[in-house]
Amino acid sequence: MRKKLLIVALLAFIFSFQGMSQCGQVSLIGEFNEWNGDHNMTRNMDNPDLWWTYLTVTAADDTDTSGFVDLKFRENHDWTVNWGSADFPSGTGEVGGSNIPVPPGTYKITFNCATAEYNFSETCGQISLIGEFNGWAGDLNMTRMSSDDNRWQVMITVKESDDTDTSGFVDLKFRENADWTNNWGDLAFPVGIGTLGGPNIPVPAGSYRVIFNCATGEYDFVETCGEISMIGEFNAWSGDLLMTRGAAVNTWSVLLTLTAEMDENGNDTIEVKFRENADWTNNWGDVAFPSGVGTNGGPNIPVLMDEIGITTDYLVTFNCATGEYNFEAASGSIGIIGAFNGWNGDLPMNRDANDPNLWTVTASWSADSEVKFRENADWTMAWGNTGWPSGVGESDNGPNIPLVAGTYDVTFNAVTAEYNFVENATVCGEIGMVGDFNSWGDDGGDFPSDLYLVRDADHPSQFSLEYNFTSSTKMYFRENAVDITPGNIDMIWGGTSLCQTGVHDLTQQIDVSGGKYMITFNCLSGDYCFQRLGNAVIAPKVFDITVDGILNESDWTIDEPISKIIEGEASDDLNEAYFGVVYNADKLYVGLQVTDAILTLGEEGEIFIDGNKSGGAYDEYDLHLKFVGTQVTVVHGPEGYEYELGFVPGATGYTVELGLPWDALGITAEEGGQIGFDIILGDDDTNEGASYKMAWNGGLENYENTSSFGDLSFGVLSCGCISIYNSTIGDVKLRTPAETPTTYVATYELFNNENFVFRKDGQSAVSWGADAWPSGTATVGGPVVPGESGRYRVTFDCLTGDYSFVEWAAGDSTAMADYTDTEPTIDGDLSEYNLQYGSDKLAVGTGPINNTVSWGMKWDANNLYVGVKVVDAVVEFTGNPWDNDAIEFYFDGDNSKDGTYSAGSFDTQLIVDADPADTLWIKADGVPITNHYTIYEVTSDGYVIEMRLGWDNFGFAPGKGRTMGFSLSNNDSDLGVGRDYQTTWHGNGNNWSDTKVLGEIQLAGGPFFVDGVDEHVLYNANVMIFPNPASGYVNIRTIGEVFDGDISIFVADITGRIVLNTEESLSGPNSTVQINTNQLTKGIYFVNVMGTDGKRAVKKLIIH
Repeated sequence: MRKKLLIVALLAFIFSFQGMSQCGQVSLIGEFNEWNGDHNMTRNMDNPDLWWTYLTVTAADDTDTSGFVDLKFRENHDWTVNWGSADFPSGTGEVGGSNIPVPPGTYKITFNCATAEYNFSETCGQISLIGEFNGWAGDLNMTRMSSDDNRWQVMITVKESDDTDTSGFVDLKFRENADWTNNWGDLAFPVGIGTLGGPNIPVPAGSYRVIFNCATGEYDFVETCGEISMIGEFNAWSGDLLMTRGAAVNTWSVLLTLTAEMDENGNDTIEVKFRENADWTNNWGDVAFPSGVGTNGGPNIPVLMDEIGITTDYLVTFNCATGEYNFEAASGSIGIIGAFNGWNGDLPMNRDANDPNLWTVTASWSADSEVKFRENADWTMAWGNTGWPSGVGESDNGPNIPLVAGTYDVTFNAVTAEYNFVENATVCGEIGMVGDFNSWGDDGGDFPSDLYLVRDADHPSQFSLEYNFTSSTKMYFRENAVDITPGNIDMIWGGTSLCQTGVHDLTQQIDVSGGKYMITFNCLSGDYCFQRLGNAVIAPKVFDITVDGILNESDWTIDEPISKIIEGEASDDLNEAYFGVVYNADKLYVGLQVTDAILTLGEEGEIFIDGNKSGGAYDEYDLHLKFVGTQVTVVHGPEGYEYELGFVPGATGYTVELGLPWDALGITAEEGGQIGFDIILGDDDTNEGASYKMAWNGGLENYENTSSFGDLSFGVLSCGCISIYNSTIGDVKLRTPAETPTTYVATYELFNNENFVFRKDGQSAVSWGADAWPSGTATVGGPVVPGESGRYRVTFDCLTGDYSFVEWAAGDSTAMADYTDTEPTIDGDLSEYNLQYGSDKLAVGTGPINNTVSWGMKWDANNLYVGVKVVDAVVEFTGNPWDNDAIEFYFDGDNSKDGTYSAGSFDTQLIVDADPADTLWIKADGVPITNHYTIYEVTSDGYVIEMRLGWDNFGFAPGKGRTMGFSLSNNDSDLGVGRDYQTTWHGNGNNWSDTKVLGEIQLAGGPFFVDGVDEHVLYNANVMIFPNPASGYVNIRTIGEVFDGDISIFVADITGRIVLNTEESLSGPNSTVQINTNQLTKGIYFVNVMGTDGKRAVKKLIIH
């Protein structure tokens, strides 16, 4: 009922509380970022009006050459509220004021959005180390110290093998912004003063804490040890527990928690040691406990177990220079429990940094409540007493503490049991989240079911929580579980994005997709953020996959790396492993590609599914499946689970395809849904079992529960490239207009009665058919369509299967391009053409028409050829190409007739004019035309034009009967003032802007299809592309010897248009080349790799 009332309230009240005391996100914008793409500032967690950032501006940013870089502050990436002033380096900005003139340099910038006061304090940019240790490339960034903006520090280990010039030292330098403009060095070591452009610093092999002052050039290399960790019985002598380095460079600490289960021999002692860099070369131990001096290679340290409580806890300290160690007894985690939450679930407290038994928390209670302290969320150790607001708790489960409603700073000492509640009226109450995921805070129980965030120990207005949403949810933040009503609007926050300043507006519900997140919220500013944790992958929806172990379906994108070593040590033969996932209503499909130099029968893999994203113990919705070669074991899952497996070994590794049915797991796979998912692979090089294991997201805990799986989200269906197909006509591509992405169209002539199917991506794995003509509803795997001869406008919807063939007579709107076996020479000699078409329809102007235009076309496997003859008594040029004597060509490359010229529809307008200074004019917002050659020649009675256009410009696969939208117009200028009139072959004066009015060219004669990039067998398993998704350079790696030597690379979008092509030479088998995809827009593409012998691979690429 509560949820229904909430929805009624949201519909009944369009209520927004906009009078927020703090500003929204403040950013900087100016010449340095071309007044576009804001540089966000960081808000002070304890004062929401204060903001800060670091910014470097250079002389190159001074685009107006004023000597300064102009910039302004603004709110929420919008000009509605912006601040500026002519004062520098400090001043008070005015709303809508002038630009701030900033000299080139690096600054720490502060801004108060309440007073508009700002300050620019000059400092240095990012400082890094570069030298022999990293091949003088790929800087090691240092960290700016909070105490001084000019002081930087970093830990570094340099080895003798880094000494490439065999000088006995490893040379290095400091530099700014990863650039040599400002760099510092000196011959002194370990301390010195670097000078700009000074000599390299000679550093002996070792580990150091490095400190550098970019204002003075002073540096200091303090020798220390590498990373220190603990290992022992508690972690089965595997998987080190990392310690934390202290302020003193050689001191380390960690909280060690032990349980009785770790004491395998039952002697109440857990043996441990310290070691460096998770390696046994340097390890320390001794028999003394709880303190002692460890020696390198010494005996194990016997740590005593505590008989009180469910865990034994120690604050462990260690000095790697002296070997001194100490184990200080500490309590387990302390929390507060009480009537305020139905004695169910503990409010966690924070351990003091200096006293492991002192605990603190700031918390708010809206009503009186009896409470207690307890250890490890368990009643074994619990404390209470009747004293209020302070007292000494009784450890034998004493009486409840009578808490009075309010907000308090709470302290508790686990040794003395002293507690104290000190009122704090300056902080907000408890912050919780409510939404679909928890019935909007009302699950029918006696207490609100808010998901409460944890308050920060040092910043009481800052809250955070790590949480796994099992499905998408809408939600709010709210304080002290107030009712979701307009009357409480100032204690409720919503929003429209995952990271923003929350707004008091009930119409703005935060929409969070399923997955694991680190959630932060600040109750002073309302700033919140949902940061996704762990790995996540989107599985595209597909029609079908043939599970045979051959990754040859174009639906596969095998690009998710499996690389985290979770057990054992990798040999020199470290496998490279990638996977991809796709799904349909019946199954999840998993594809694996593993490069492994040594193959045995013991190569193994494991698939993990958490079908309901419970994140806990395995249940009926979960699957753990293991394969060793072709042998499969269902470790956890339904009895008789009917999986599919294809395992294909090869010369350089193996590939796997798995088909995993949903129904037996009770999973309904729907777009936008999500499951937990993980993969573990084991490498066996000796036939004696896996020597190491690698995981995608989790680790060995996967064997016990589902808590560490990654996220797999169900994506949308992509139909890909659709064609009409039979073995005679080949694949006749249909194109999809932008406004109807699932409807495909084409104009095509069937010269005979032809049976055919519609098919996807030029493969027979997914095809549609129906025994109906000229329209019907085709089904996947259906019978062939009984086509009849004729010329038709074809439509097909890949989701519904609906199709139609509407008679589409050629008439005077269709021009035939004749097939040629011999490529015409582009030289202006038009004797090779049948100039059978004209341009005599007045389109623009009033005439009279005094030009005669005749033209014709030819085609072959690679190009379209056009010849045009113009008889014109006056040939002149006076201005723009469209104002001169000229021929204009219009192409609707996909013949979609959608009206608008666009690159996505392969459309363009070309102009060849009389001005000899002009090259081919190409429409800026059309498809890029890169493969072309044109001749313009003046004749005794006018001029001629001969043009060659590559089919790859349009992503067009030529063949008899195939069509493209087209027209041609002639501009005539006789009076020296620009174009007098325009005639056209077909259409009207809007040919340049409206593709609907164009005619068509049809390819006449020749073969029905040309054997090209679409018709070869696919060798997808022999090509890998990464990164994927990508937004810049993409690596294409060949695997094995299928592709060797010269290759052609074509990148096509989902409609088949080739948007990028290049020729590359491979250095041999297993080679890598790069392509630059910066010019591609966001979307799905197909990368075609083709060898000189015709072998081809097609890989899906996502550009984000």
